[in-house]
Amino acid sequence: MSRLLTDTEITALLAEPKPLPSNWSSRLTVREKAGQIHRQRELELQGDGEHQFRVVLRQNILNQLDFSIILIFVDADGTDYRLVRFNGRHPSQHTNKWEKRKGLSNWAFRNRFHIHKATERYQVDGLEVDGYAEVTERYDSFDSALTEFVNDNGIQAPAGEPNEPMLPFGESTGSRP
Repeated sequence: MSRLLTDTEITALLAEPKPLPSNWSSRLTVREKAGQIHRQRELELQGDGEHQFRVVLRQNILNQLDFSIILIFVDADGTDYRLVRFNGRHPSQHTNKWEKRKGLSNWAFRNRFHIHKATERYQVDGLEVDGYAEVTERYDSFDSALTEFVNDNGIQAPAGEPNEPMLPFGESTGSRP
């Protein structure tokens, strides 16, 4: 049974250090699945605070700008909570339902890079934990979104390894010497 995550708990879970295993790069190489239009890969992580997390990477094969990079908190009872999703440019409209109900101006957008965030208010109103999203200009590709995702969410490369983009498609950002 799911419980309500407070905004304070959500902030602490996002900030909790989440060390990557030594073989993190190969374990996050996204693969095509037969009959699917997405490449996908998942990786389980244990936070330094003993919490369990899962990172899910998904990218549309036909539209490289249609992607999701998701951090999920797995509660002790096995319940999944999507804490944050860095999304690409999905062709469908996104609606912030709570904001729409309140008559606020930021309730809808279409085909923009955006970040979903878990909020207490969405849970209290019976909405998806990460139903709220904000348009962003912090990234413009899967690789740049992945860099921001890693930097924002306490994900750490093993000691002695750079905390650079994971580059799950074997691509290069050109940032390395």
